[in-house]
Amino acid sequence: MNRRTSNIWSHFTAIENTTFAKCNICKKKYSYKSSVTNLKTHMNSSHWIQIYSSKESNLVNEEIEDNPGQINEISIDQIPSTSHDIPAPLPLTQITPVQNATLSKNLNVHKRKQTQISAYTPRKMTFDVQQKIDNALLKMFTKDLQPFKIVEDEGFKNFVHLLNPSYKIPNRHTLSKVSIPALYQKCLIETKEMIATEAISGCITTDCWTSRNNAGYIAITFHFIDNNFLLKSVLLSCHEFSDSHTSQNLSQKIKSIIQEWNLENKIIFAVSDNTSNIQLALKILQIKHFGCFAHTLNLIVQGALALESDLLDKIKTIVTFFRKSTSANKKFQIYQTSNGVKVPIKLLQDVSIRWNSSLYMLDRFVVLEDCIRGTLGLLDNSPPGLTSSEWKIIKELVLVLRPFEEATKAVSGNNYITASMVIVIAQGLINVCDQLLKQNYTSRTNAVINKLLNGMKERNRWGNIENSKTLARCTFLDPRFKDVPLSQSIQQTTKTDIIQLTAAIISSESLEEQQIPNTSTATETATENKSGFSIWCTIDTQVAQMKPTGTNTSTSIIEVQRYLEDSLQQRNTDTLKWWQENKHNYPYLSQLARKHLCCLGTSVPSERIFSQAGLLISDRRSRLSSKKVEMLLFLNQNM
Repeated sequence: MNRRTSNIWSHFTAIENTTFAKCNICKKKYSYKSSVTNLKTHMNSSHWIQIYSSKESNLVNEEIEDNPGQINEISIDQIPSTSHDIPAPLPLTQITPVQNATLSKNLNVHKRKQTQISAYTPRKMTFDVQQKIDNALLKMFTKDLQPFKIVEDEGFKNFVHLLNPSYKIPNRHTLSKVSIPALYQKCLIETKEMIATEAISGCITTDCWTSRNNAGYIAITFHFIDNNFLLKSVLLSCHEFSDSHTSQNLSQKIKSIIQEWNLENKIIFAVSDNTSNIQLALKILQIKHFGCFAHTLNLIVQGALALESDLLDKIKTIVTFFRKSTSANKKFQIYQTSNGVKVPIKLLQDVSIRWNSSLYMLDRFVVLEDCIRGTLGLLDNSPPGLTSSEWKIIKELVLVLRPFEEATKAVSGNNYITASMVIVIAQGLINVCDQLLKQNYTSRTNAVINKLLNGMKERNRWGNIENSKTLARCTFLDPRFKDVPLSQSIQQTTKTDIIQLTAAIISSESLEEQQIPNTSTATETATENKSGFSIWCTIDTQVAQMKPTGTNTSTSIIEVQRYLEDSLQQRNTDTLKWWQENKHNYPYLSQLARKHLCCLGTSVPSERIFSQAGLLISDRRSRLSSKKVEMLLFLNQNM
């Protein structure tokens, strides 16, 4: 192809007496000594213009003739360029016929190619991709507790097929009988290994539960602080317990689970509800027991609210009336809308086993006071309304109960330590009640406050809570509180106790160092074997010959005193994160904190597990055995 016949010369101008040509668009020079391929490449890469041979041009012209008007739909503005000195393109109306014909010949018009049949055939999925999707599918059943039957639903199959036609969905029998047991065994081994390597001590929370079909279950959760000062909670077991819930049977079951997980010497504390059988069972096992703070708080508040049971029953009757009567509820919503409420809200009904649900019911009742009074006046056969004095009592009860709700939420956390807050919260509630009695409340409200105070001060509840060594240690080792909440006598006792425990840690480490070979000498020898000399030889020899000054007790006294003299942290400080950052400043106290701060103040984790178990058992689509429920709950909590 020479320069006389090629279409490239419509865009290039040959430079006389040379083998170079200049681009008519960007004015750059290119060689064409042997062929014009170099020039074609420039037009295609820089200006997106494809140059065809004479035969190819005829095919392009035929394509344009078959599609008249196509050229008019394309603007020169659509031809990109990388040059900065290109003159502005002419408007389409100013293009001459010669330019139009040239452009028609050189447009990048591609003929349609027939799609290969392989494009319609799904590619074979690799094993790694299949495994990755299988694991994601399993999370639907372990994390979301979806029923296995969902993989047989037509809509789910179509959805997965559109996402990836090559993926074969396992059937529910494979998932239930193969995949879940295999994943359970893997998770079980990894969890046991984690506890064996990272848990130096911990506490357990346990509780019993009876399902709707009258099947008994027991759950035991182990809580510990790992090497990075992170609080970890591991569900050891949640399975059916069909035996009678006697203290002897419970102790045997708890003991077998503790032995299975090799936790005989690691449990320092146990938290459960206040039932006598579980308390006696833990006593048989010689494990320190602490009654669930939230459960105790629930009993105290419910006992106080029993003084106003008639008023609460009256409120429940009104709430039930609006929730069951369609016409009354409709008028109630219309009344709210007409009084400026953009989105009508419903009344709340309390739950007998949760005292704070009574607070939520009263609080919502007070918020909707005007609407309740107005709607009841418009209805026939409505329940009797409240008197003005009763409305006043309700408003006062809401103010009285809010600090107890705040305390319940504070100790019900699952991701942070709570035992160190028990003494602080107990003292705070007693002080709040003393202040409430000084307010100008009605005699009925004051009676409720006095009932709350008496319930908290009872010896078998909170009367001797400060005398608990474990709780006092936790409070002392919390940098937000230290010894401030403790009374003077308890302060000195707890400080002495902490010093002794710290001295024991120092003594234990000193004994281990004497038994372990000198690693620095071994390192030095290895270095000398390679180079003949070591830069650390002098200092290592001096350090090895030095002995710590003072006794273990004096060392621990100094460290504890430095800790107490350090400023208190803010109440929203992450206690475990603080110890992680200061473990080098307090090397022995940090070990003590890691050992004792793992204690929790409530058995709320077990209650949450039972709520998940209720979802699995009550779902008719699942039809799961008790063993399968145990596996799913274990994976749900520990993965």
